[in-house]
Parts: sequence; C-alpha cells; structure tokens
Amino acid sequence: MTKKVKPSSEGAHVSSEEPPTRGFTALVVGMDAVGALIVLGMVVIVNIDVFGRWLWNSPLSGTLELTEMGIVAVVYLQLAHTIRVKRLTRSDAFLNVLSKMRTQTVSQFCRLGFNVVGALILGIIALGQYPRLIDAWNGNYYKGNIGIFTAPTWPLEGIMLLGATAAALQFLVLAYRNLSTLQSR
Repeated sequence: MTKKVKPSSEGAHVSSEEPPTRGFTALVVGMDAVGALIVLGMVVIVNIDVFGRWLWNSPLSGTLELTEMGIVAVVYLQLAHTIRVKRLTRSDAFLNVLSKMRTQTVSQFCRLGFNVVGALILGIIALGQYPRLIDAWNGNYYKGNIGIFTAPTWPLEGIMLLGATAAALQFLVLAYRNLSTLQSR
C-alpha cells in the first residue's frame, strides 16, 4: 500500500503550480532542457575519455575543459527553472512557522522580500557578466592548450549572461505575484 503525500505549498512537482508566464516560461523550460542535454553530452564525453584511456591508452582531448565549461553552463541554464518551480535551496523554516501561525500577510511579505533581493543579486551578476562577454568576444579568449584542444570562452560567457538575466526576471515574476497576493488581501 502506498502512502499519499500531500505536497507542500512551496514544493515543486514535475510541472510547477505557478501559472505560465506567456513566452517567458517556454524560454525557461527550454533553457532547462538544453542544460539537461549538456549533462547528457558530458556523460558521453567522459565515458569516451575513460574508455579511450582504458582500452587504447588514448584519452579524448578537451574532456577536462568541456566538462568544466559544461558544469557552469548547466548551472546557469537551469537556474531560472529552479527558481520558477521553487526548488532553489533556501531555509524556509521561519516562513513555514509564519504560515502555520496564520500570518499569511507577513509570510507573503517575507517571500516578496526574498524574491526582490534575489532579482537584485542576479541582476548585478548579469550586469557584471556583460563586460566579460564583450571582452571574451573581442579578445578571442579560449580555454585549453594550443595545439591540443582549445574552445572559445564567449559562448559560456553568453550563457552565463542569459542565465543570470532569466533568473533575475523569474525572481521578478515571483515578486510580482507575491505583491498581487498581498494587494488582494
């Protein structure tokens, strides 16, 4: 016999309880899917490298560089979706106590503050990332060793800018919904 677990108000399911934001939700879910495909690609690359070393004593060039860049890309590509489905790591014990005490207004106000601060922090990260993208593009920066393996860094810088911007916007969407909830009370 399976026990039915009641989902929490903050917990995420496969599909979010949040209503979709026209156009933006598709972008966020698409970024999440691309991040998952990058993970799959990293699995393939690492396995080719391991088996190449083991069977033929011939590692795959660039495995380290590609997995380093891939991990960072996955984090930034999946960050906005993680925020959307409310799975970003945080300590919400205080908010849960407020909810149980029937002080929903205070709880919503705290959630609004959390989302606004999150949007500000990720907005600052995005603003700082933009010059890095331009510099990587203009300077032809690369990762790796010339003659063995090199990969340009500007695509990763662009992914980081896109991910931070999307995450900041997702925090703003949640903050707007918190504000709407507060105003309707």
